[in-house]
Amino acid sequence: MACGNGAEPSVLADGTQVSGPLSEGQRQEKRDRELRVVGTMVGIYCQGNHGTRQGDLCEECRELLAYAARRIERCPVIDTKTFCSTCAVHCYAPERREAIRTVMRYAGPRMLLRDPKGALRHLADARAAAKRMRGR
Repeated sequence: MACGNGAEPSVLADGTQVSGPLSEGQRQEKRDRELRVVGTMVGIYCQGNHGTRQGDLCEECRELLAYAARRIERCPVIDTKTFCSTCAVHCYAPERREAIRTVMRYAGPRMLLRDPKGALRHLADARAAAKRMRGR
């Protein structure tokens, strides 16, 4: 998940970088991609920590994913997103932010097994964002 400032280009699901405002279709594509990644990560976490079967979520994880989906849908800086952890606009409540951090710490390394292309794309995006931040 991600947020950013107006100076950074946006990266679409196909890897295309777009500077400037996104079309509504491009915004929805970014939201859908982000929700897929968060959903996969919550699923990995729930399966590993709550004993659910792949594809199922416990009530707590369903609520966290629904909350994340609402935040993604309402993101005020969708056009210039990098990652929520580096965003100046923290739209998650503190306890939910900590819960999603816990999920990501657990699921991040395991994403390589579940979705290798997505995990590598996320790693590349993270490195590019870090490089842009160092260059400021």
